[in-house]
Amino acid sequence: MKNNSIKYTYIFSFFLLMGLTGCDEMLEVEIPKEQLESENIYLSDATAEATVNGIYQSMVTGLTFVNSIHYMPGETSDELILRSQLTDVYTTNEIIETDGSVSGMWTDFYKTVYNANKAIEGLSASTALSPDKTKRWIAEAKFIRAYCYFYMTNFWGDVPLVLTTDVERTALAPRNTQTEIYTQIVLDLTEATNNLPVNYSNYTSNQRIRATKWAAEALLARVNLYLGNWTDAATHASSVISQTATYKMITGLTANNSPFIADNTEAILQIPYFNVAYAYEGGAVFTAGGKYLLRKGVSIFETADARKTNWTNTVVVSGTTFLEPRKYKNSFVATPVERSTVLRLAELYLIRAEARVKLNDITGAQEDINVIRNRALLGNTTLTDPNQLLDLIALERERELFGEFGHRWFDLKRTGKADQVLGAIPGKIWTATDKLYPIPDSARRSNPFLTQNLGYN
Repeated sequence: MKNNSIKYTYIFSFFLLMGLTGCDEMLEVEIPKEQLESENIYLSDATAEATVNGIYQSMVTGLTFVNSIHYMPGETSDELILRSQLTDVYTTNEIIETDGSVSGMWTDFYKTVYNANKAIEGLSASTALSPDKTKRWIAEAKFIRAYCYFYMTNFWGDVPLVLTTDVERTALAPRNTQTEIYTQIVLDLTEATNNLPVNYSNYTSNQRIRATKWAAEALLARVNLYLGNWTDAATHASSVISQTATYKMITGLTANNSPFIADNTEAILQIPYFNVAYAYEGGAVFTAGGKYLLRKGVSIFETADARKTNWTNTVVVSGTTFLEPRKYKNSFVATPVERSTVLRLAELYLIRAEARVKLNDITGAQEDINVIRNRALLGNTTLTDPNQLLDLIALERERELFGEFGHRWFDLKRTGKADQVLGAIPGKIWTATDKLYPIPDSARRSNPFLTQNLGYN
């Protein structure tokens, strides 16, 4: 009876936080069994290890981390349009509070945060586990929690900062400020860097599918870039780039030699689908002949750019030439083995390049930009004007990171260009308040302390 009581308390707390109502909605979200057996899973290293691994698995049981996180911000920015060239609520920026995809993202993020919090609590309370492994597992959970909150605060702004599974403290949690969210993100990542492994030897066959110190450093570099902490952004990026025995830029992009192949030298963190060898991005989101096209098409690429050649298909739709995103090559097949690539080395060079421009290190910025351009078979930049270099970096980010994890959407917002760029696109019904997604109506019905973002009901 005691075990059942614990189980139902966690379930009740979880669904109150998610804002889910009704039996049908509850059945749609599964909590892994190992996440519920709280009295047993932290009695041995083997079961604790499996539980932490289950947090990563929870990131691909829903669609957010491998689907919505790519296409939704792609459409709400100037990156993706529908192949049909019809509009939807994302391309027009008319998302409503009851939108199922937005609600699904909210739920998936908080589900993963819940699983991370539960692991942190269970691991911290256990006296039966290896102390060194316990520190590593807690660090992994904190990294994942920070990763989720980075996306939540960039999608919704102020969100509840939930650091416990205690139902009395989570069910009616109000929104915390973005400053508070970022403070916790930096704290979690900083603590994680102290206890995460410095290589992948702790993981099966050295697979790059769980967090290391360098994953935390990479995310710290991104976070500090967003916060305008240029020195810290450059320092954290450099800490990863300097690990040349582990991380190297790929030369000669091909279908079998790309940053999305399993365990390639550019990969810092990848998340696999468990028991299969394909990535959902290539199998369903950005398939050949699929749903999405790059809005700007060939205009963003130079003629010889290897990324255009290897990461897109040229298609003609209604007499107009477009490019369709095709970074992931397999479609529910095992060759090549690809994984959802969460963090990769190229972003770190682009982060450091931008930070260096801001710090007036023009030569250093040029060197970093040229690493990215040379990998794409493009020549070195000769630009020296800081503003022109920043424009080039923004363009290289478009070319390098299209279709990945909302980078373009976030870049437009963090650089203050969203209103100018998106307000000028025909078909977009753009207002300044569209820079944040609506807080899901289902969450607000369950929690009256959740206020709505401006511009929504």
